[in-house]
Amino acid sequence: MLNRRSFSDVLPESPKSARKKEEARQAEFVRIGQALKLKSIVRGDAPSSLAASGICKKEPWEPQCFCSNFPHEAVCADPWGQALLVSTDAGVLLVDDDLPSVSVFDRTLPVKQMHVLETLDLLVLRADKGKDARLFVFRLSALQKGLEGKQTGKSRSDCRENKLEKTKGCHLYAINTHHSRELRIVVAIRNKLLLITRKHNKPSGVSSTSLLSPLSESPVEEFQYIREICLSDSPVVMTLVDGPAEESDNLICVAYRHQFDVVNESTGEAFRLHHVEANRVNFVAAIDVYEDGEAGLLLCYNYSCIYKKVCPFNGGSFLVQPSASDFQFCWNQAPCAIVCAFPYLLAFTTDSMEIRLVVNGNLVHTAVVPQLQLVASRSDIYFTATAAVNEVSSGGSSKGASAGNSPQTPPGRDTPVFPSSLGEGEIQSKNLYKIPLRNLVGRSIERPLKSPLVSKVITPPTPISVGLAAIPVTHSLSLSRMEIKEIASRTRRELLGLSDEGGPKSEGAPKAKSKPRKRLEES
Repeated sequence: MLNRRSFSDVLPESPKSARKKEEARQAEFVRIGQALKLKSIVRGDAPSSLAASGICKKEPWEPQCFCSNFPHEAVCADPWGQALLVSTDAGVLLVDDDLPSVSVFDRTLPVKQMHVLETLDLLVLRADKGKDARLFVFRLSALQKGLEGKQTGKSRSDCRENKLEKTKGCHLYAINTHHSRELRIVVAIRNKLLLITRKHNKPSGVSSTSLLSPLSESPVEEFQYIREICLSDSPVVMTLVDGPAEESDNLICVAYRHQFDVVNESTGEAFRLHHVEANRVNFVAAIDVYEDGEAGLLLCYNYSCIYKKVCPFNGGSFLVQPSASDFQFCWNQAPCAIVCAFPYLLAFTTDSMEIRLVVNGNLVHTAVVPQLQLVASRSDIYFTATAAVNEVSSGGSSKGASAGNSPQTPPGRDTPVFPSSLGEGEIQSKNLYKIPLRNLVGRSIERPLKSPLVSKVITPPTPISVGLAAIPVTHSLSLSRMEIKEIASRTRRELLGLSDEGGPKSEGAPKAKSKPRKRLEES
């Protein structure tokens, strides 16, 4: 889930017209951006300053080496505390920096999807083994107890009590990742959707369930099957979208054939959201985005990304209306996975990482990363990539990453190149890299984010900006209508090159403008 932008709460007087509201929001966005740019220049972090081009400068998307020389092929992963639970060809391993990996499940349980829900003490995973594919649920506390007792990794036969029987043959599942209300799981079994929720024990009285639940290591009995929904085809991509209010219907966005549809969880009715005009379609993702409490979807396929505002159900009918906030852009390469971390949108291909802005899709950065594979992105971003052994120090970790143990941006270049060519006697290996979410989000804005994955207090991380003070959180920015019009007009004149202001300009200003032009020409 991602909260895209919410400037209406900082506007002193929110206009009633949708067009005026969008114009005021854009003007406020420009004003905050100009203030941030001025502060960056003052403290020496702007592109026009010498500190920005020095070797000590690090970009927020610079990865840290989490585990060097990772010997297995990673399938998927999810963070568990400070460690990472990774599904590999050798089973599911608990990886913590460069410490020895611990086996949690052996190779008889081939895990294709997993979610570690620490607040709910749950591990949800999908083990795919042909027709015998199922969803499994575990208590994290029970797994932790087994790891502390130095038990060997669980086999498939040891997990018989943890499988949800009705999910046999499933090929995909999705959960409401932010758990705003109750945990909801939607499982896709061919062209059928199975909605599952978790029961809530009532505190009144002492029931048999409340007596057994603390003693039971398997949480299977806590889950209940709500309903089945039939689709016209098997979904390739699936995302859950919360309704605007508790009593409103929740939605399921599914992608199949040449279209994106939204399905009402309560009635099972499907409505067309977007039709893809292409002979071949490679669906990548459907990311739920919340703006001012209203849901939107970022639909990603082939080279394209389209933002669509999801209108609520009204009397059983679903409306898809063009909005001023809708936009579309294209990637330079076809992505395999896409991650949202406001204000950035990161696309992962097989050999590169492309970073754009969420608000308009403008290109920010491109990095060449050989054999890149995203493995986890629900909080911090984890991926695997190849690296030469002689360029990675043996004692490197994400807690104290240096310039030698993680891919860095070379000074004076626009595109960092990860080590790809090998010399004599070198062995190509894969490393696990980590991009902390706080690095991406903490530098973006001076307001608290509503996303539950991000802390309300935003402070810059020490690996990125050493010695900088904490970023103040601004709750209210007053701005008059005349100031909004003046800022918008001045910005428009500057973009068109018609600025006639004779005020003093810094020497580094022209250099700051030439760099983006050069970068766009090279891309």
